[in-house]
Amino acid sequence: MVSEVNALERLKSDPMSFGQWVIVAICIGTLALDGYDVLSIAFAAPGITQEWGLSKSVLGIVLSIELAGMAGGAIFLGSFADSNGRRFTMLLGITIVTLGMFVAGLAPNIYVLGAARLVTGLGIGGIMATATATCSDFCNDKNRVMSVSLVAGGFPFGIYIGATFLAPLLKQYDWRIVFYLGTFLSFLFIPLVYFYVPETISFLNRKRPVGALEQIQKIMRRLGHAPPDALASVAEQEAEAVGMKSLFSPNLRYITLLLCFAYFANVMTYYYFVKWLPTAVTDLGYTVSQASDVLGVASLGGILGSIGISLCARFIPIRPLMLASLMLAAVGVALFPHFTDSMVNMKLMGFFAGTFVMAAISGFFGLFASSFPSSILGSGSGMVLGVGRGGAVIGPMIPGFLFAAGLAFENVAIIMASGSFLAGVAVIFLHKKAN
Repeated sequence: MVSEVNALERLKSDPMSFGQWVIVAICIGTLALDGYDVLSIAFAAPGITQEWGLSKSVLGIVLSIELAGMAGGAIFLGSFADSNGRRFTMLLGITIVTLGMFVAGLAPNIYVLGAARLVTGLGIGGIMATATATCSDFCNDKNRVMSVSLVAGGFPFGIYIGATFLAPLLKQYDWRIVFYLGTFLSFLFIPLVYFYVPETISFLNRKRPVGALEQIQKIMRRLGHAPPDALASVAEQEAEAVGMKSLFSPNLRYITLLLCFAYFANVMTYYYFVKWLPTAVTDLGYTVSQASDVLGVASLGGILGSIGISLCARFIPIRPLMLASLMLAAVGVALFPHFTDSMVNMKLMGFFAGTFVMAAISGFFGLFASSFPSSILGSGSGMVLGVGRGGAVIGPMIPGFLFAAGLAFENVAIIMASGSFLAGVAVIFLHKKAN
């Protein structure tokens, strides 16, 4: 007889099947979708500013508003996924994003646009938390940190794809094309997730809905592994920690708080950089298309950084990799204003900063997978991502007020780069505690 525990152990220890890698690929795609959706407002910002005559302080609020929705979506939908199903929650998040992007494209004024972006943020936050947990649950131990980090790497890939397609499109259409394209891309993922991403086995075992054993057996066969003959005993099931409350238990409280602070600080730097980059470039006299090109190169660096830290994580502990990435990200973001004398130099420094700031973002997802138990990975990821959205909100907002107060680009960059530096300091203490 193959017990359920042994079946789960097979997923952790056996080589991953093609079906498991398909799930990982779809999770990467959903994060690419998130990357496009989150940065869509940055692509559209110059056109919106020109059409509606927005000030920089108002623009800073518009750039940040969907990130407030992401905070709620990550925390509440992440916890919802642990309690009600990760597959269902992922589908719900994608549907919300699709509707939000469509309404944003039709928005007649800044108020409707802001409401649409807030709703879109709810869906994005839910997708980020559930994609992380889903990928982790279907990966073996050997590939888990690498795969989850690659899922996070989908985020800059979505930005890069968006910049590549939008640069020529924005020459022919107004800013609304950004949201219409996002609507189409989001809609495509609904059938992909529905047909190719099953509910996680760990969730089915914990919640045990009607027909749970039959569902688990079907999923295991589909993934090429031996199906169980019975569910785990109730005693084994109850031994798992479940629920957001357990994130602040004595064993996890310190790690949860450190991860929340570090992710918050680094995300503040990241969102300052990617959200203000197009506007900063156009303010220097370059075109919207050229600004999209610079952001695209920075996103390409982010893709390579995400892939690089993911592959290195198979051979090197994730925490020293994170420390190096965070410190180099701070350097790149702080120095960017000193390389704005030409498009070539802006692309080079944008590539450098993008490489390490996004490598750090991806590395955090690897830290989630290695820090939280599977039963609360959705809650844990959602909590850190949700708190981190605070950094995402103030990251674009603070520079708006700093620029309005007359601070030079060079000084604003140093202030905002300090987030990644402080995150690196926090990771040092996380390293000591974890060991």
